[in-house]
Amino acid sequence: MQACRQLKGVIPVVQTPVHRDGAIDTEGLTRLIEFLGGTGIGGYWALGTGSEDMNLSFEKRLTVARTITKANAGRLPLILGSSFFAMDDILAFMDATKDLQFDAYHVMPYHPLMGLDGMEKFYKDIADRAPKPLWMYTSANWCRAFPPEFFEKLKPHPNIAGVKFSSSRTTDQIKVIGLAERDFQVITAVASQFVMVLGIGVAASTTSQAGALPEALLEIYNLYQQGRRDEALAAQRKFNDFQSRMPKRAKAWNFLTGADEKYILSLRGICQPTMTSYYTELTEDEQAQVRKALDEFGYLKQAAKAA
Repeated sequence: MQACRQLKGVIPVVQTPVHRDGAIDTEGLTRLIEFLGGTGIGGYWALGTGSEDMNLSFEKRLTVARTITKANAGRLPLILGSSFFAMDDILAFMDATKDLQFDAYHVMPYHPLMGLDGMEKFYKDIADRAPKPLWMYTSANWCRAFPPEFFEKLKPHPNIAGVKFSSSRTTDQIKVIGLAERDFQVITAVASQFVMVLGIGVAASTTSQAGALPEALLEIYNLYQQGRRDEALAAQRKFNDFQSRMPKRAKAWNFLTGADEKYILSLRGICQPTMTSYYTELTEDEQAQVRKALDEFGYLKQAAKAA
């Protein structure tokens, strides 16, 4: 069984660029991977919720998987999503992608009311059959909340590589992060708490915001790693303040920050600000609001200077 490389630092949830007709923008996706790969990130989390995975067909997800793995060419750790409602689709997608070059799969159970016994069977059945290591993936925004004991119970499975624990509950974060070992990784996913989870021992954290503005999260991480804790905290507060300036309407509609992120990516010349299907995009006034915040906080100017 292929080993999953260790994830460290900032792990962007990769956005899915699309054309106006809904087709995957493979050239834009390739540019995005090439751009992110040169910033100092620690890997990629592909086909997650921030990638709009739930709104992509099986074939479109295959196109994303093939495009990302080709562009990355094994350079950085890559965890590929295979979250479908039907178990048959989860396993069929794994079978269709097993020969691509990436480290592991992640699966979120989109079944918010299923009991823990059912969820345990769900993960064990997938791990038993997955051709690469499996990451558990939980967010109470999209599936049921899991207590830390759930992951402790599944941790010994030889084909479970770790868990992405997306929760803002500090007490649970501490317990789950404490489960981490060489063969069982734990990463988090709340960008506004990045400096805090670094302080309680997490090695890596994912966020879709890092797909558009990796420099902002890398600044926090690098300052923390250098022992400049006060500056890291100041960088975290700056980032959180910036996020508070983002348009509220699109986030309320989408329950995703993808509209902001894709617009920022369009300003960077990477892809169009097109969202998939029923998700809304930013209005002209909202675009102006994002540009004003970017100018005020200097993120794109900072990125240009670093380049």
